[in-house]
Amino acid sequence: MGLFKWLNKLALFNNWGRLGGIHGVIVMFVYRIGNIIYYKVNIPILKQLLWIMYRMIDLFIIRLFMNCEFPAQCQIGKDLRLPHGAKGIIINPFTKIGDHVTIFHQVTFGQNKESRQAPEVCNHAYIGVGAKLLGGIRIGTNSKVGANAVVLKSVPDHCTAVGVPSVNMEK
Repeated sequence: MGLFKWLNKLALFNNWGRLGGIHGVIVMFVYRIGNIIYYKVNIPILKQLLWIMYRMIDLFIIRLFMNCEFPAQCQIGKDLRLPHGAKGIIINPFTKIGDHVTIFHQVTFGQNKESRQAPEVCNHAYIGVGAKLLGGIRIGTNSKVGANAVVLKSVPDHCTAVGVPSVNMEK
C-alpha cells in the first residue's frame, strides 16, 4: 500500500475538507486534547501541568493566530463540520454541540444576561454564517439557523430560524 493511500485512511485526512483545511484540523486537534485533559486526567499535578501547556497553546495559536475560541469545557460531538475553517467562531464553555453539526464562520454561542445558560445544538443542525445563539436555548435535530440570525428562543426539530431576532419557520 502506498503512502498516500495509507494517509487517506487516517481520520485526520478524511475530514480535511469538512474541517476547512489546516485551520479546522489544528483547532479541533487542540480542542480534543484540551477536552481529554479537562475531563479524563485525574492526577492533580499532571492535570495542572498539562492544563498550563494546553492554555498556552490555546492562547497563542488558537485565539491569537486563528481568531477563534473552542474552550476545552464545551462538549462537541463527532464529525463537526467547519466548511470555512474556524474563523471567528466563539463558543461558550458550557455549550453542548451534537453529532454531524455544520458551523460556518463568525458564529457566536453565548450567554445572555438573564439566564446565564449556554445553547445546546442537537444532531444534524446547520448554523449559518454570522449567526448568534444566545442563552439557554435548544436548536433541534435537523434544524437550520440562517445567516446573521440572532436566536434568542429555542428552535424546534426540523425547523429554520431566520432574522433579527429570529423567527421560526416550519419546514
